[in-house]
Amino acid sequence: MKLSVCIFTYNHQAYIAETIEGALRQKTNFEFEIVVGEDCSTDGTRQIVEQYEKCYPQKVRAIYNKTNLGMMSNNSNTILQCKGDYIALLDGDDYWIDDKKLQNQVEFMDNNPKYSFCFHDGKILGKDGVLLDETCCGYMSKEEVKFEDVIFDVSIPTFSIVFRRNLLGGYPPSWFHTLNAPDRPLFLLLAQKGKGYYFNQCWGVYRLHDNGCWTGQNYQSRWLTHLQIFNTINSYYDQKYDKAFSKAKNKVYYILAIQLSKDGKLKRSVCFLKKFMTSHKSSLMLKLPFFRKLFVCYMIMFKYFLRSKLKTG
Repeated sequence: MKLSVCIFTYNHQAYIAETIEGALRQKTNFEFEIVVGEDCSTDGTRQIVEQYEKCYPQKVRAIYNKTNLGMMSNNSNTILQCKGDYIALLDGDDYWIDDKKLQNQVEFMDNNPKYSFCFHDGKILGKDGVLLDETCCGYMSKEEVKFEDVIFDVSIPTFSIVFRRNLLGGYPPSWFHTLNAPDRPLFLLLAQKGKGYYFNQCWGVYRLHDNGCWTGQNYQSRWLTHLQIFNTINSYYDQKYDKAFSKAKNKVYYILAIQLSKDGKLKRSVCFLKKFMTSHKSSLMLKLPFFRKLFVCYMIMFKYFLRSKLKTG
């Protein structure tokens, strides 16, 4: 088996058919399977998956969890059920729009054995059903990405990645299920074993909706999850990449300080601003970008402090 399309789904009744159809439409010169991890949905998702498995028994293979395992376990368990030399990931609420996507990525991986994975850009479908002007990867210019890039600076849409299954030795590590996001930890594990390649093409669509496992969370939860991932994986690799992880954490501290200030949560904002300042205790404090960021943050805090006083005055 050349490739496994690995689909994770839970309560995706409105979306899962489009997801599976996008995979079935792929035109390839190699054999591939579609493995669906159905995590005991409470809507009609399971029934839809069953219909596809019945209609395409040679192509679609579903794993029906007897109980709800949760995002982390469902993802890792479904990946481990894949048999292909390569694995292409796809969440059950996203979909592919180019029928040569898999062919293009597998051809590249076959011809470039030094790469662990490859990925591409994608369009973003807003909650109103209209495509946004921005894309998942934005104005990314790098074609080749390494571990330090994947920590924070590079966005890898889950629906875009194709990677080598033989790099999954030891997956998932013992700490994996202590985290709240399965994707970036996996991407970092892959990037530690080899570089990634980026196709500047939109071959899929990321769907925004209130019940999304990531977009359905508030911004604080998402950024705190990033910090949890950074600390866990930095420790896993014995601080080998400490400089890169520290840089990523500093960015998160600053983002949270700004956003919390805008939300009027000044005490919480000050907490993250202190973390940001503490991380720049050394000679970095003499650099202009640090003072510029600090000034912007203080101005935002002051603005929202005055606004709150005027409201209560």
